[in-house]
Amino acid sequence: MVEVEVTCPTCSAKFKVPDTVEVATCPYCGTTFHVHTKKTGEHFFFPPMKKDAGGVLLKFLSRQYGAPADITGARITKKELHWVPVYFFYLHGRSRRWESVEEVQFMGIPAGSPFESLLQGYPFPIRGKVFFNEDIVKKGHYYEPEVSREEAEELARVALINALKGEGSQEDKHISEEELELEVRYLGLVHYPLWELRYEYGDKEYWGYVDGTDGRVISAEYPLESGARKKATALAMGVVGAGAVLGVIASAMFGTPWGILGGVIPGIAGAWGIGSKGAVKKRIVSGVMKGRSGNLYFQPI
Repeated sequence: MVEVEVTCPTCSAKFKVPDTVEVATCPYCGTTFHVHTKKTGEHFFFPPMKKDAGGVLLKFLSRQYGAPADITGARITKKELHWVPVYFFYLHGRSRRWESVEEVQFMGIPAGSPFESLLQGYPFPIRGKVFFNEDIVKKGHYYEPEVSREEAEELARVALINALKGEGSQEDKHISEEELELEVRYLGLVHYPLWELRYEYGDKEYWGYVDGTDGRVISAEYPLESGARKKATALAMGVVGAGAVLGVIASAMFGTPWGILGGVIPGIAGAWGIGSKGAVKKRIVSGVMKGRSGNLYFQPI
């Protein structure tokens, strides 16, 4: 494979791409352009992956804690492709007062569809998008933006300001909005592929959402087998017992009954978290994101 050097028409950065590539995305500013004509655009899409989304989902779930060993044999009952509109931005901000406070990031802001909340904060890739093709409208559910570019740009600006203030607070530095230099550059509207799936296991139906570009599982639920629930319950009881033993030892050492409470109370608190996991029959997991309330990697229902 032969590589050629190209120059980004937006930021003038030079980088190399295979000589067979016709459309490239600048790794520095995120601009997508034709390699030969340098033409840029504002409407793109990500080509869907060739892998079967149902197989990808079930294989991912088979690796989760407490998932049934035969879950890969579950029957897929629904598999629909959705084209979700997302505004892409390049964000760069810094404090004129504190040199160490600086943020550079790419951000995708969902602009419509029933999956807007699902994709809030999603780490969209910037490479791989191509200029929009009308044919994709026929290949799934296509959604027009319900949020204007200006509204999305303001959301991106607020997110950048909050990120800078958060970075400053970690360093015990007060950051005011007046001292910030902000760059919010619009990179275009992207229609992003998302697979919506349903599958049956044990006469019950479960759901899952898979990134249509690379097969990352955005969010999905799966049944927790009874053996895993029993182990969690047994472990919770063990934690309470260990706390009680430590409490008795502490009481004997210091000659006060408060030592028992000092061991039992933390034991009960720890056991509650473990036991609550064992009390549910299904879980929500994600291969990509942490939930905004709790942790989607291992979140009880």
